[in-house]
Amino acid sequence: MIWLTWRQFRTQAVIAGVVLAAAVVALAVNAREIARLYTDSGAGSCPATGDCAALDSFTSSITHGAPAVLFVLGSALLYLVPPMIGVFWGAPLVARELEAGTHRLVWNQSITRDRWLGTKLAVLGGGSMVFAGALSAVVWWSSRHVDGTAVHRIGPLLFGARGIVPIGYAAFAFVLGMTAGIIIRRTVPAMAATLAVYVGAIGAMTLWGRAHLIPAAHVVKALDLTKILGFGVSENAQRMRVETDPSLPGAWVLQNHTVTATGHEFVGPGNPQACGRESSPKACVEWVRSLGLRQDVTYHPASHFWPLQWAEAGVFLVLAGLLVGFGFWWLHRRTA
Repeated sequence: MIWLTWRQFRTQAVIAGVVLAAAVVALAVNAREIARLYTDSGAGSCPATGDCAALDSFTSSITHGAPAVLFVLGSALLYLVPPMIGVFWGAPLVARELEAGTHRLVWNQSITRDRWLGTKLAVLGGGSMVFAGALSAVVWWSSRHVDGTAVHRIGPLLFGARGIVPIGYAAFAFVLGMTAGIIIRRTVPAMAATLAVYVGAIGAMTLWGRAHLIPAAHVVKALDLTKILGFGVSENAQRMRVETDPSLPGAWVLQNHTVTATGHEFVGPGNPQACGRESSPKACVEWVRSLGLRQDVTYHPASHFWPLQWAEAGVFLVLAGLLVGFGFWWLHRRTA
């Protein structure tokens, strides 16, 4: 059965091997160049706050040219691989047999449908997880100097392309494709359904679920008007917007509100004399400073990276396990 599985999917395995080998070579070269830029800039000696001219120099040097392109492509590849696994490996797994009618021959032999499906899940599903994990390790290693300096790995843009989360994504995508094929019984519709559901699930986790996987940190501190990110006043000074940098290096900021001493969000009104059309920005800022406003920040610090990784990977592995159980049940109950 293992030999048969290999015979049926050897083309996909060879393609995956070629992609991984190419990624290793390209990212290894890129890692060497990034390491050189990191050393030459002296960014390694910068303090943990990130307030360092050498760090700014390093960040500037990797925002253009081959290092920047390969950094982005490596991260993008990790987002593309799991859904492609689900669409091209998972969805045809059973749907192709049901669509062609070959399941009647296969499941009438000495190999039961449970053993048939279990072997394919173990070989191909396990291979999918190994492939995603290996690719994640290579991308992570090649970008180690960039993560946490130019960008932060806990942020929404990079989190899903780092650590062990891609392994959970790959397992979920593969089993989702398999289950869609069992239910729909047609390869192309199953591929489309797999992609749609996968994108929806990952999108929901990224936009809403991830922030709530573990309790976020919360801090209320004095408003530092030397680090203004946004400052707006309506024409009649009835509404104002004041936003300052929370100064939390490496953190994923969920909410950043300017509040009054009573804890209510500050939205104005402004002082027409200090913040009117004829007033100077400095005068308005000084008036805001006199209000004693505070900054209310909800965030995940950099130290939450691994707890969030384990939690999110666990969620998708549990979902994959539930889909496996449902797939076996459906295969027995509903497949002729």
